[in-house]
Amino acid sequence: MKPDHTMYIYKRDRRCKSGERLFITTVLRNRDTEEMHREVRELEYNHYSRSKGFRIEFVPTMKTVTNLMTGTEMQIPTDTPRCLDPSSELYWTM
Repeated sequence: MKPDHTMYIYKRDRRCKSGERLFITTVLRNRDTEEMHREVRELEYNHYSRSKGFRIEFVPTMKTVTNLMTGTEMQIPTDTPRCLDPSSELYWTM
């Protein structure tokens, strides 16, 4: 089974402090890294070119961690804070 990826498309915007703003967030299912690179190249060529001020990045949606107490592996979202991650001591001491 191939992992899911979350794709973030940013647009250059001088009104924002960072110089860019989040334009679109999309979850693409069952794609490996090579397919994601191909998808990004196609989107940059057809719709979101760098010359127009767009930047595209992607990250895996889920990651596998080992539960600290039971030792079982589980899937959690990549952006889960440490205090909600069952593989950290902080989770079990709260």
